[in-house]
Amino acid sequence: MKKIFLIFITLVILVLTIYIYESKNNGYCLTGAFLSDSPAKEDIISFKKTFGKKPYFVMVFIDWNNFINPEIIKDIYSQNSVIFISWEPWIAATEEAVNYGNILDGANDDYIKEFATVIKGIENQVYIRFAHEANGNWYPWSGEKIGSQNYVSLCRHIKDVFDDTGTSNVKWVFSVNNEDVPAKNNFMDLYPGNDYVDYIGIDGYNWGNTKDWSNWLSFKEIFLSRCRQIRRFLNKPIIITEFGSTSSGGDKSEWIKEALKTIRSIKDIKGFVLFNVDKETDWSFRKDTVEAKALKSALGVSHFKDSR
Repeated sequence: MKKIFLIFITLVILVLTIYIYESKNNGYCLTGAFLSDSPAKEDIISFKKTFGKKPYFVMVFIDWNNFINPEIIKDIYSQNSVIFISWEPWIAATEEAVNYGNILDGANDDYIKEFATVIKGIENQVYIRFAHEANGNWYPWSGEKIGSQNYVSLCRHIKDVFDDTGTSNVKWVFSVNNEDVPAKNNFMDLYPGNDYVDYIGIDGYNWGNTKDWSNWLSFKEIFLSRCRQIRRFLNKPIIITEFGSTSSGGDKSEWIKEALKTIRSIKDIKGFVLFNVDKETDWSFRKDTVEAKALKSALGVSHFKDSR
């Protein structure tokens, strides 16, 4: 009897060890969402009530010469979530470029240092993706527009200034579009280097038939090729930093179920940020809809975590 008991205890310990190892090393993906331009704790609570899990990552967009609203920071961390900052080097209201040469020359270092001090003061983990989607041609910081080496230098300069202030609570995310536009604007030419990057982010959307250039695409069709490239060339963990689907041209509920199933199958993906706001089309998953219920069901598995 004693021998049987010892065998049982040994098996239990083995199973628990495997479970803990898988949870820490492979079998997890942190949930996240873009909820609004000014997310509040009520938005986080509502997301959890609707979908069963809160967003661990709560994304905000900040343009140049601005800072994060302290109330937003307070609300996010009060819910044991973390802030995920999309820091855009432009004037968002007018979509005007800032002088990137001045940034590289140090003319904006006071602002960058002050921004770093704000982040340091949070005293908790912060994720920052600076100048995202530079492998597209729609932002003024695009590699095609300012040159790939200038872009690399820009990203390095920002982190170097942060390091000089002793700001060590940041995870840096190099975030690219799922496709290079144009093809010569290759995301690999824009990579700041392993010492400057903790995660690779990928943005991509299923636009369905909402544009004359678009058609219905699955999550796998949008992201799989880029994930494979990152695994092959960079070997860094991945966060899907923006994703979503329209309902125009296909079944959105089936799309999101397939999307989360695919995420579970790609062990490099350690987190995602769902774009849950209607903007160019109906990206959001509205409460009590078939699509929302499908999202809640797909998020219900233990692979998707809302805390560390």
